Formats: sequence, structure tokens, C-alpha cells
Amino acid sequence: MPLFREGLKKIYFPSTIIKLVRNGPNVPEVSNTLTFRVPPSMNKLDIKSYLSNIYNLNILTVRTSNMPAKLAGSGGNSVLKRQKFKKAIVTIDHDFKWPDSPDKTKFGIQEAVNERSRIMNRLRGWRIRPDHGVQAAKKAENAAKEAEA
Repeated sequence: MPLFREGLKKIYFPSTIIKLVRNGPNVPEVSNTLTFRVPPSMNKLDIKSYLSNIYNLNILTVRTSNMPAKLAGSGGNSVLKRQKFKKAIVTIDHDFKWPDSPDKTKFGIQEAVNERSRIMNRLRGWRIRPDHGVQAAKKAENAAKEAEA
């Protein structure tokens, strides 16, 4: 009898967050591979046990890769970094199909996008204009130089 049996660990109220993400543009819509974002502290056995106990999935293989932290941009004097994470690619015994994307007009998302773009278009031509007193002084200075020449 083996010392460790997979999938028998009881998990009550898990405190880890596993996020299902889209596989990528090259993977067909119906596939038996799923991609998850998991915490870096989880190993393959933990991932397999978690998914088999919580979601009752029959898992064939688990592949993991650690994704490094990336620079997200700079906010003034500080540099922002995205958090590092682990990517788990899980193969299950049946095909998985992503649901169709919801209709944006049904939830009012499209109206919000249109309103934001309308506001941004109104503000597009705005800029800080120089002080008129400084402009007048420069014009007088240029006129004086032209009169001398």
C-alpha cells in the first residue's frame, strides 16, 4: 500500500484562490486542458487534490510553471511590479467549453463605454495654455527686434 494516496485529503473552506484563465489564442475553444493561476506556494499534488475534491474533476496531468514578476509601469518616483504567480495547466478527462461571452447591451456595459469615450473626446483638445501677459511681452519684444532690423 502506498504511503500517499492522491485526492483523499479533505479540504474544508479553502483559503487559497485558484483562478481559471483563458488558455490563449492558439488553443481551440473546446479542449480538455484548463489553465489556472495559483499561488506560488502550491505544488502539483496540492492543485490536483484541490480540484478533485472541490470541483469533482478527474485530473489526468498537472503541469506548472513559475511566472516572474514584471514591471507594470512607473508612478512618479516609484516603480510598480506585477505580482509573481504560478501557472498550472491541467488536463481533465472530458472536454471543456467556455461559455459564450454575455451581450454587453443587456448589462449596460456598452452605454458606459460610450459615455466614457464621449467624455474623453470632449477633453481631447484641452491643454494648459501659457499666460497671456507673457505672450504679449514676447510679441512686443519680437516687434521691437523687427523694428530695429
